[in-house]
Amino acid sequence: MSNNNISENELTVFAISDFTGKTAETILNSVAIQFDNDRIKIKKFSDISDIDKLESIIDEAMQVDNILLAYTIVLPELSAYLENEAKRLDLPIIDILGPMINSFSQALDQQPQLEVGLSYNIDYEIFEKLSCIDFSLRCDDGRNLNKLKEADLVLVGVSRTSKTPLSIYLSQQNYNVATVSLSPEVIPPKELYELDSNKIIGLTIDSECLQKVRENRIKLMAFNQGGDYVSMDRIEEELKYAKKIMKKIDARVIDVTNKAIEDIADEILNKIK
Repeated sequence: MSNNNISENELTVFAISDFTGKTAETILNSVAIQFDNDRIKIKKFSDISDIDKLESIIDEAMQVDNILLAYTIVLPELSAYLENEAKRLDLPIIDILGPMINSFSQALDQQPQLEVGLSYNIDYEIFEKLSCIDFSLRCDDGRNLNKLKEADLVLVGVSRTSKTPLSIYLSQQNYNVATVSLSPEVIPPKELYELDSNKIIGLTIDSECLQKVRENRIKLMAFNQGGDYVSMDRIEEELKYAKKIMKKIDARVIDVTNKAIEDIADEILNKIK
Protein backbone atom coordinates (compact mmCIF):
# COMPACT_ATOMS: atom_id res chain seq x y z
CA MET A 1 0.00 0.00 0.00
CA SER A 2 1.23 3.48 -0.81
CA ASN A 3 2.04 6.32 1.56
CA ASN A 4 -0.96 8.62 1.93
CA ASN A 5 0.70 11.27 4.12
CA ILE A 6 -0.08 9.20 7.21
CA SER A 7 2.83 8.38 9.51
CA GLU A 8 3.56 4.82 10.58
CA ASN A 9 2.38 5.63 14.10
CA GLU A 10 -1.07 6.79 13.02
CA LEU A 11 -4.08 4.54 12.56
CA THR A 12 -6.94 5.19 10.16
CA VAL A 13 -10.16 3.32 10.94
CA PHE A 14 -12.92 3.00 8.36
CA ALA A 15 -16.31 2.70 10.11
CA ILE A 16 -18.52 1.00 7.53
CA SER A 17 -22.28 0.66 7.97
CA ASP A 18 -25.38 -0.22 5.96
CA PHE A 19 -27.29 2.43 7.92
CA THR A 20 -26.31 5.63 9.78
CA GLY A 21 -22.96 4.37 11.07
CA LYS A 22 -23.61 5.85 14.52
CA THR A 23 -23.22 2.51 16.29
CA ALA A 24 -19.84 1.80 14.72
CA GLU A 25 -18.63 5.37 15.21
CA THR A 26 -19.59 5.54 18.88
CA ILE A 27 -18.08 2.16 19.74
CA LEU A 28 -14.86 3.03 17.92
CA ASN A 29 -14.65 6.42 19.65
CA SER A 30 -15.12 4.69 23.01
CA VAL A 31 -12.17 2.45 22.18
CA ALA A 32 -10.05 5.24 20.71
CA ILE A 33 -10.31 7.34 23.86
CA GLN A 34 -8.31 4.63 25.65
CA PHE A 35 -5.35 5.50 23.43
CA ASP A 36 -3.70 8.61 22.00
CA ASN A 37 -6.62 10.19 20.14
CA ASP A 38 -4.34 12.34 18.02
CA ARG A 39 -2.96 9.17 16.40
CA ILE A 40 -6.36 7.74 15.48
CA LYS A 41 -8.49 8.95 12.58
CA ILE A 42 -12.00 7.52 12.19
CA LYS A 43 -13.72 7.92 8.84
CA LYS A 44 -17.38 6.93 8.58
CA PHE A 45 -19.02 5.33 5.54
CA SER A 46 -22.80 5.11 5.96
CA ASP A 47 -25.71 3.75 3.89
CA ILE A 48 -23.55 1.10 2.21
CA SER A 49 -26.16 -0.95 0.39
CA ASP A 50 -24.33 -2.67 -2.47
CA ILE A 51 -21.03 -4.27 -3.43
CA ASP A 52 -20.03 -1.39 -5.72
CA LYS A 53 -19.85 0.93 -2.71
CA LEU A 54 -17.82 -1.63 -0.79
CA GLU A 55 -15.39 -1.94 -3.70
CA SER A 56 -14.85 1.81 -3.66
CA ILE A 57 -14.15 1.75 0.09
CA ILE A 58 -11.69 -1.12 -0.28
CA ASP A 59 -9.88 0.72 -3.08
CA GLU A 60 -9.53 3.74 -0.80
CA ALA A 61 -8.36 1.56 2.08
CA MET A 62 -5.58 0.16 -0.10
CA GLN A 63 -4.11 3.66 -0.35
CA VAL A 64 -3.67 3.99 3.42
CA ASP A 65 -0.57 2.70 5.18
CA ASN A 66 -2.01 1.78 8.57
CA ILE A 67 -5.67 0.85 8.11
CA LEU A 68 -8.32 -0.97 10.10
CA LEU A 69 -11.76 -1.81 8.70
CA ALA A 70 -14.62 -2.00 11.21
CA TYR A 71 -18.20 -2.61 10.16
CA THR A 72 -21.79 -2.91 11.34
CA ILE A 73 -23.40 -4.59 8.34
CA VAL A 74 -26.24 -7.03 9.00
CA LEU A 75 -26.88 -8.25 5.44
CA PRO A 76 -24.91 -11.50 5.04
CA GLU A 77 -24.04 -11.02 1.35
CA LEU A 78 -22.43 -7.64 2.02
CA SER A 79 -20.59 -8.63 5.18
CA ALA A 80 -19.32 -11.83 3.53
CA TYR A 81 -18.00 -9.88 0.54
CA LEU A 82 -16.24 -7.38 2.79
CA GLU A 83 -14.69 -10.12 4.93
CA ASN A 84 -13.49 -12.10 1.89
CA GLU A 85 -11.95 -9.07 0.21
CA ALA A 86 -10.23 -7.98 3.41
CA LYS A 87 -8.77 -11.46 3.83
CA ARG A 88 -7.66 -11.60 0.18
CA LEU A 89 -5.96 -8.20 0.39
CA ASP A 90 -4.57 -8.73 3.90
CA LEU A 91 -6.55 -5.83 5.38
CA PRO A 92 -7.28 -5.96 9.15
CA ILE A 93 -11.03 -6.11 9.75
CA ILE A 94 -13.44 -6.20 12.71
CA ASP A 95 -17.08 -7.31 12.66
CA ILE A 96 -18.59 -5.17 15.43
CA LEU A 97 -22.09 -6.68 15.56
CA GLY A 98 -21.64 -10.17 14.10
CA PRO A 99 -20.23 -11.99 17.16
CA MET A 100 -22.90 -10.51 19.44
CA ILE A 101 -25.71 -11.36 17.01
CA ASN A 102 -24.44 -14.95 16.77
CA SER A 103 -24.15 -15.28 20.56
CA PHE A 104 -27.69 -13.99 21.06
CA SER A 105 -28.96 -16.33 18.34
CA GLN A 106 -27.37 -19.38 19.97
CA ALA A 107 -28.51 -18.44 23.48
CA LEU A 108 -32.09 -17.81 22.36
CA ASP A 109 -32.17 -20.59 19.77
CA GLN A 110 -33.65 -18.03 17.40
CA GLN A 111 -32.57 -16.61 14.07
CA PRO A 112 -31.96 -12.84 13.95
CA GLN A 113 -34.23 -10.68 11.79
CA LEU A 114 -31.22 -9.18 9.98
CA GLU A 115 -33.18 -6.04 9.28
CA VAL A 116 -31.10 -2.98 8.45
CA GLY A 117 -31.67 -0.15 10.92
CA LEU A 118 -33.87 -2.19 13.27
CA SER A 119 -31.97 -1.12 16.36
CA TYR A 120 -32.04 2.43 15.04
CA ASN A 121 -35.83 2.38 15.08
CA ILE A 122 -35.91 1.06 18.64
CA ASP A 123 -33.35 3.09 20.55
CA TYR A 124 -31.91 5.77 18.28
CA GLU A 125 -33.11 8.63 20.48
CA ILE A 126 -31.39 7.28 23.59
CA PHE A 127 -28.30 6.29 21.64
CA GLU A 128 -28.01 9.73 20.04
CA LYS A 129 -28.37 11.45 23.40
CA LEU A 130 -25.64 9.32 25.00
CA SER A 131 -23.38 9.90 22.01
CA CYS A 132 -23.80 13.68 22.32
CA ILE A 133 -23.16 13.64 26.06
CA ASP A 134 -20.01 11.60 25.48
CA PHE A 135 -18.83 14.07 22.84
CA SER A 136 -19.43 17.07 25.10
CA LEU A 137 -17.55 15.51 28.00
CA ARG A 138 -14.59 14.65 25.79
CA CYS A 139 -14.50 18.11 24.20
CA ASP A 140 -14.93 20.22 27.33
CA ASP A 141 -12.55 23.08 28.12
CA GLY A 142 -10.44 22.80 24.99
CA ARG A 143 -9.82 19.05 25.09
CA ASN A 144 -9.64 17.02 21.87
CA LEU A 145 -9.41 20.08 19.63
CA ASN A 146 -9.11 17.75 16.64
CA LYS A 147 -12.84 17.03 17.15
CA LEU A 148 -13.85 20.70 17.19
CA LYS A 149 -15.10 20.67 13.59
CA GLU A 150 -17.49 17.85 14.47
CA ALA A 151 -19.27 20.00 17.07
CA ASP A 152 -22.72 21.40 16.40
CA LEU A 153 -21.97 24.21 18.84
CA VAL A 154 -18.78 25.65 20.32
CA LEU A 155 -19.17 27.74 23.48
CA VAL A 156 -16.41 30.23 24.28
CA GLY A 157 -15.97 32.56 27.23
CA VAL A 158 -13.96 33.34 30.34
CA SER A 159 -13.97 31.07 33.38
CA ARG A 160 -17.31 30.69 35.24
CA THR A 161 -19.64 31.73 32.43
CA SER A 162 -21.55 28.40 32.60
CA LYS A 163 -19.88 26.84 29.54
CA THR A 164 -19.71 23.30 30.91
CA PRO A 165 -23.22 23.09 32.44
CA LEU A 166 -24.60 24.52 29.21
CA SER A 167 -22.72 21.98 27.10
CA ILE A 168 -24.11 19.09 29.15
CA TYR A 169 -27.65 20.50 29.05
CA LEU A 170 -27.51 21.02 25.29
CA SER A 171 -25.97 17.59 24.71
CA GLN A 172 -29.07 16.10 26.33
CA GLN A 173 -31.01 17.76 23.52
CA ASN A 174 -28.87 15.89 20.97
CA TYR A 175 -26.24 18.54 20.21
CA ASN A 176 -22.52 17.84 20.05
CA VAL A 177 -21.09 20.71 22.09
CA ALA A 178 -17.48 21.73 22.68
CA THR A 179 -16.23 24.46 25.02
CA VAL A 180 -13.12 26.63 24.86
CA SER A 181 -12.00 28.94 27.68
CA LEU A 182 -10.66 32.39 26.85
CA SER A 183 -7.86 33.93 28.90
CA PRO A 184 -5.43 36.78 28.10
CA GLU A 185 -2.45 34.51 28.83
CA VAL A 186 -3.53 31.75 26.46
CA ILE A 187 -3.58 32.09 22.68
CA PRO A 188 -6.89 30.72 21.35
CA PRO A 189 -6.46 27.45 19.44
CA LYS A 190 -6.06 27.82 15.68
CA GLU A 191 -8.92 25.35 15.24
CA LEU A 192 -11.28 28.00 16.60
CA TYR A 193 -10.53 30.30 13.67
CA GLU A 194 -11.20 27.52 11.17
CA LEU A 195 -14.80 26.97 12.30
CA ASP A 196 -18.01 28.14 10.71
CA SER A 197 -18.79 31.20 12.83
CA ASN A 198 -22.49 30.26 12.86
CA LYS A 199 -21.76 27.48 15.32
CA ILE A 200 -19.69 29.61 17.74
CA ILE A 201 -21.48 31.11 20.73
CA GLY A 202 -19.67 33.66 22.89
CA LEU A 203 -20.79 33.85 26.52
CA THR A 204 -20.36 37.13 28.33
CA ILE A 205 -21.44 38.32 31.78
CA ASP A 206 -21.64 41.42 33.94
CA SER A 207 -18.33 41.95 35.75
CA GLU A 208 -19.89 42.34 39.21
CA CYS A 209 -21.98 39.22 38.74
CA LEU A 210 -18.91 37.27 37.60
CA GLN A 211 -16.99 38.46 40.64
CA LYS A 212 -19.72 37.11 42.95
CA VAL A 213 -19.81 33.80 41.07
CA ARG A 214 -16.05 33.42 41.42
CA GLU A 215 -16.08 34.41 45.08
CA ASN A 216 -18.71 31.74 45.76
CA ARG A 217 -16.59 29.24 43.87
CA ILE A 218 -13.57 30.09 46.03
CA LYS A 219 -15.64 29.61 49.21
CA LEU A 220 -16.99 26.31 47.92
CA MET A 221 -13.46 25.08 47.23
CA ALA A 222 -12.42 26.22 50.73
CA PHE A 223 -9.66 28.49 49.46
CA ASN A 224 -8.63 31.34 51.75
CA GLN A 225 -8.50 33.92 48.97
CA GLY A 226 -8.95 34.16 45.26
CA GLY A 227 -6.24 36.67 44.37
CA ASP A 228 -6.43 37.95 40.80
CA TYR A 229 -9.15 35.42 40.03
CA VAL A 230 -11.71 37.52 41.90
CA SER A 231 -10.21 40.99 41.52
CA MET A 232 -12.36 43.42 39.52
CA ASP A 233 -9.39 44.68 37.49
CA ARG A 234 -8.54 41.14 36.42
CA ILE A 235 -12.15 40.27 35.63
CA GLU A 236 -12.61 43.35 33.47
CA GLU A 237 -9.34 42.56 31.68
CA GLU A 238 -10.55 39.02 30.93
CA LEU A 239 -13.95 40.18 29.71
CA LYS A 240 -12.38 42.82 27.49
CA TYR A 241 -10.02 40.24 26.00
CA ALA A 242 -12.85 37.73 25.48
CA LYS A 243 -14.96 40.37 23.74
CA LYS A 244 -12.05 41.08 21.39
CA ILE A 245 -11.64 37.39 20.50
CA MET A 246 -15.38 36.87 20.05
CA LYS A 247 -15.47 39.75 17.60
CA LYS A 248 -12.45 38.35 15.77
CA ILE A 249 -14.05 34.92 15.28
CA ASP A 250 -17.47 36.49 14.58
CA ALA A 251 -19.15 34.62 17.44
CA ARG A 252 -22.80 35.15 18.29
CA VAL A 253 -22.68 36.71 21.75
CA ILE A 254 -25.10 36.00 24.59
CA ASP A 255 -25.14 37.71 28.00
CA VAL A 256 -25.60 35.05 30.70
CA THR A 257 -25.91 37.47 33.62
CA ASN A 258 -28.37 36.15 36.24
CA LYS A 259 -29.93 33.72 33.76
CA ALA A 260 -30.86 30.09 34.34
CA ILE A 261 -29.12 27.42 32.27
CA GLU A 262 -32.40 26.48 30.59
CA ASP A 263 -33.06 30.08 29.53
CA ILE A 264 -29.54 30.53 28.17
CA ALA A 265 -29.85 27.26 26.24
CA ASP A 266 -33.13 28.40 24.68
CA GLU A 267 -31.48 31.67 23.68
CA ILE A 268 -28.58 29.79 22.10
CA LEU A 269 -30.89 27.52 20.11
CA ASN A 270 -32.87 30.52 18.90
CA LYS A 271 -29.62 32.10 17.73
CA ILE A 272 -28.68 29.15 15.55
CA LYS A 273 -32.10 28.53 13.98
